[in-house]
Amino acid sequence: MEKKLVPPTQYKEDFLKETILNDIKSLIHQIDKEQYIKKMERKSKSTKSDSQKKTDTINKKIDVLKNRKRRYINLLADGIITNEEYQESIEATNKDLTELMEQKNELLSLMESEDVIETIEKLKKELLQFLNFDELTEDILHRLINRIEVKEDGTPIIHYRFTTPKIE
Repeated sequence: MEKKLVPPTQYKEDFLKETILNDIKSLIHQIDKEQYIKKMERKSKSTKSDSQKKTDTINKKIDVLKNRKRRYINLLADGIITNEEYQESIEATNKDLTELMEQKNELLSLMESEDVIETIEKLKKELLQFLNFDELTEDILHRLINRIEVKEDGTPIIHYRFTTPKIE
């Protein structure tokens, strides 16, 4: 019967892999996945709601400025203000309108890119797939480990890229 001799570095590598897997699995068990995902979903809906409120506020401000522009035309037509005063007022109002439209477009763009249900479902799938693994692949290693130091006595110190998440 032949025995395969495994080089000592292989033992160290296996020990390191096992340690990392155990650390990660321990963390996974600490996380209530459903609670975590529901928390993210609530935050996402809250963000979308806040964005919608901001958009509504901007729309109201835009309407006020458009009405103001109409009043300036009436004041000019009635001879209450001069053409110079009218031009200055319109320029200032147009500047404000442009800024508000930019803000509105940014919010709308943000809201479009954040389809809450679809995003949460994708994240949920990825998270559950990612968290249910039995083998430490190179990809997982690079995603989760910042660096590994080895003490003089050979003891590894593993620096992860994450900390234990806290759900409020």
